[in-house]
Amino acid sequence: MKKRFFIFLCSLLIFAFSCSDDGKNNLLYQYHSPEEIESFLDEVALKYPNITSLDTVGYSQEGRAIRALIISDRDYPSSTLPDPEPRVRFVGAIHGNERISAEILIRLIEYLTYNYEKDPTITELINSRYIVVIPVLNPDGLAADRRYNSRGVDLNRNFSIEWIYSSTSGSSPFSEIETSSFRDYSLGKIFHLSITFHGGAVLVNTPFDYGRAREGVAPAENDLVWFYAKAYSTSGNFLNNPDLSQYSYMEDGVINGGDWYIAKGTLQDWSYKESGCLDLTVEIARRNPSTESEVEQIFLYNRDSIINYIKMAGYGVYGYVKKDTLPLEGVKITVYYEGGFEGDIYTFTDSRGYFNRILKSGNYTFKFTKDSMEKIVNLSASGHGDYIEIDMGN
Repeated sequence: MKKRFFIFLCSLLIFAFSCSDDGKNNLLYQYHSPEEIESFLDEVALKYPNITSLDTVGYSQEGRAIRALIISDRDYPSSTLPDPEPRVRFVGAIHGNERISAEILIRLIEYLTYNYEKDPTITELINSRYIVVIPVLNPDGLAADRRYNSRGVDLNRNFSIEWIYSSTSGSSPFSEIETSSFRDYSLGKIFHLSITFHGGAVLVNTPFDYGRAREGVAPAENDLVWFYAKAYSTSGNFLNNPDLSQYSYMEDGVINGGDWYIAKGTLQDWSYKESGCLDLTVEIARRNPSTESEVEQIFLYNRDSIINYIKMAGYGVYGYVKKDTLPLEGVKITVYYEGGFEGDIYTFTDSRGYFNRILKSGNYTFKFTKDSMEKIVNLSASGHGDYIEIDMGN
């Protein structure tokens, strides 16, 4: 018996295989347990200390660690603060029975770390982005091969936006230790772009989940949301997946969450409305594949889309806000589009005064506010990363 376990192309691969009647080897896939994934993350951090480090997001109801692997060249290796770079988050296994969502992130970690200083595109991304991968948000569910956590709660119904009580949504928003830990961790990092991977369909699902876009329930910046969603779906081979879902109101593999089906208290709606981070729900497979080659193919359908998405975290406007010579933390950045309408992705500066705001090319008005201070600046964005420094003392 063999079973795939450690680093792709570099470390031990343990596979389970059987022989078909015609004599050909069919590699059967054995999904990783939470403990095996934790060991894998430890192994990666040891093998690539210059570009990886480990965080503990929190712990599950049963005491399992929820781990995050940071992939970045770390401009400030001695600091516990995230680097002042576009910050991208990837999350898997929020539903424990959607095991493929964790496996694709194992492969992403392998692909990024192995190709650093080999592939110029990957090297540049790791040098210029702060990438955080949380392969398993629901380790108890993964261990038991069930959707819910160990208290029977669907973690993707336990966030605060339009939360409603049900037998599986928890006693209140963030009642579960997994979701409250994730909330606190994410708010501390100030992410700018994110994907949560799921299984059960093949599509890209956009905010909002709690209402139908066709009935007017959509982000104010829905055009920007769909720009990023379509960039994912049309990059690489995502649309070549023969299992691609087909629904009304779906375009290029993208659909508004509520137009697919309404769900309340979801991660992506919370991320957008309360943390200023665009999170897409990407459904990558209708079922958990049974063979090694099928799992690998799911990754290949998504690999180039993920790489492009990481790149696009740097599209828009970034820079620093200070008062005289001191960095200003907690400055709110509000963007107004041509025509005067206000964007609804609100981001804040970190303790270094750094901010990053995803945007398409165009003309915008930026408003920087903190306490009684306010500064308004008109900007023309190229859409490929424009730098600005703001002094609130002048």
